[in-house]
Formats: sequence, structure tokens, C-alpha cells
Amino acid sequence: MMSKTHITMGIGTSLLLLHPHTASGISAVLIGGTFGAIIPDIDCKSTRISRDALHGRIIAAAVIAASVFFGQFQQVSLLKDILQTHVNHTILLGFLLMSILCVAGRISGHRSFSHSFLFFVLMGGAIYQIYPAFLPGFCIGCLSHLLLDCLNKKPVRLLYPMKTEFCMKLCYADGMANKVLLWVGLLLSVCGVVLAWLQ
Repeated sequence: MMSKTHITMGIGTSLLLLHPHTASGISAVLIGGTFGAIIPDIDCKSTRISRDALHGRIIAAAVIAASVFFGQFQQVSLLKDILQTHVNHTILLGFLLMSILCVAGRISGHRSFSHSFLFFVLMGGAIYQIYPAFLPGFCIGCLSHLLLDCLNKKPVRLLYPMKTEFCMKLCYADGMANKVLLWVGLLLSVCGVVLAWLQ
């Protein structure tokens, strides 16, 4: 699927499944879900796909920045909370592992390492080292990405480094199903935000 679909589905499913009811919880779920939904496509290289991935990264960065702003507006300082949760060397270790995984994902083939359960577990470990509250949203966002990519006609190496590939061949990544799922994701995201706000 295309990046905007991944982002909306990641945000919507994260919010609806986790039901955050505090300002810090909403911000953490939005940041984790958005990051998890977009990071597997760190491996995009072809011009057309990379253009869509770039648009997705810009949107994801905007959502994350808005989430941080929302937290500050609600007198919730995520940066202060992160620094109080862990000692500095643990956070640095998390960022170092995340950086290594992003480089490894970038140089791997499309839908291989960065679309695998191995990447999911390792990146989840990095996220946990940085700020554990981001982890549930990340897990849901990332798993939604992997599931959506398994629906279309290009295979995904979920069990990397094994050669086994998964592909349901139900649709094309940029076809009608992508458009439908984009609107479904938008609807889920709006419902998730409204429900979280009302709690």
C-alpha cells in the first residue's frame, strides 16, 4: 500500500485499540503509531516509490511534530518525561540501535529486512529504550503496515533472513483497494481522536 494509507491505518488502529485517555497517552500513541506505520518503507529506492515514501515521511514528521505540540499545549513535556524515564545512556543506546536498523533497512531490498518480524522486534527494542510509552503504538502501526503489504501482489519477506515470502495477491499497492483503505484509515483516525478526546 502507499504511504498515506499506511499512516492513516497505523494511527487509526493504534488509537482505537489502545484507547489513550490522557494528553501524554494520546501523544505517545500518535507518535508510536505514526512511526511504526511508516518506518518499514525506509527501504524504498525506486523513483516513483521513493517519491511516495518521501511524501509519507513528511506527513509522518508533521503528525509527530503536531503530537509533540499537542502535548506541550496540554502541559505535557514529552522530552522531559523521556529524560526522567530513562538514564541518558539508555536513550542514546536506543537511538544508536534505531540508526543502525534504519541504515540496514535502507540498504536491504524492498520488502525484505525492514518488512520482517526481525526488524519489528529489534526496532521495538530500540523504541523501548528511548521511551516505553511509544512501544504499544509502534507495535500496532508497524504490524498494520506488514499486514497491509501482504495483501497486495508483491511478496513480503516476513521471516527474513529466511527466503520464505508472503503474498495474498488480492490487490495492487496503488490500486482501488489502496484508495478504499486510505479512507477507512482516515475514518478510523478521526474516530480514534474523537474517542480519545472525549474520554
